[in-house]
Amino acid sequence: MDHVDIYYARVCGLCTKALDFFRDRGTTFTAHAVEWDSEKEAFVDSENARGMYQRCGAVVDFVPQMFVGDQHIKGWRELEPMIQSGEIDSLIPKPE
Repeated sequence: MDHVDIYYARVCGLCTKALDFFRDRGTTFTAHAVEWDSEKEAFVDSENARGMYQRCGAVVDFVPQMFVGDQHIKGWRELEPMIQSGEIDSLIPKPE
């Protein structure tokens, strides 16, 4: 199974939903916290933010950003339909 990485912000409700989804299904993942600066309307410069930008291939302005191996899942709006259709189960099999 490919490794799962999740870039999230603590103040992000949709990030919490994504983290809870993966925890509840028993998926092992690495969580990378980033912090939003509302005055600058950008993420605070940090090792995690730079890593997120590098993996995304661009500066992004929303989280969660999730990676299953090299496959990029861009936010809850992309993850939710994958959950509903069952596509996520073929991408990340549930642990037994």
